[in-house]
Amino acid sequence: MPPSEATLSRLHADHAVSVYRFAWSVTKDESLAQEVVQELFLKLARDAEALTTARSERAMIFTMARNLALDALRQRQRQEKALEAWEQEQPPDWFEPAADHEALIAALAALPEEQRSVVHLHVWEDMSFREIGKLLGLPTQTIASRYRYALDKLRAHSPTLV
Repeated sequence: MPPSEATLSRLHADHAVSVYRFAWSVTKDESLAQEVVQELFLKLARDAEALTTARSERAMIFTMARNLALDALRQRQRQEKALEAWEQEQPPDWFEPAADHEALIAALAALPEEQRSVVHLHVWEDMSFREIGKLLGLPTQTIASRYRYALDKLRAHSPTLV
């Protein structure tokens, strides 16, 4: 059963700042700590039943925050490993200069600019997704997604290049 709005407001007022500080101490990352706080209060908004049976409301909230922070760290590690694997992936053969140059130019021109830029920087300038993200002021995951979408569109645009 969801808690009342007054209960949620009280919980937020009493614990949000402390939970953020604690989450930051676990993750050492401002955005992850903010996500932990957000996720914690979403969980509480959905069902605060656990707090009514807990011996200590504060202890239960911090246990939940710790678990969420550790989950966030594990997820970030999985994402970083996936990004590293993508960065190690060799560009398809059709990126080689010997490939059908005109078809490749046409396929690249059909991409949205943000995807075309990522492909160019990664393939021809040999930049990592992390470096491209810093250059463009975007999260590394966004850069990796743009690269993956671009490859999918290039394959769809010109299957003869693959």
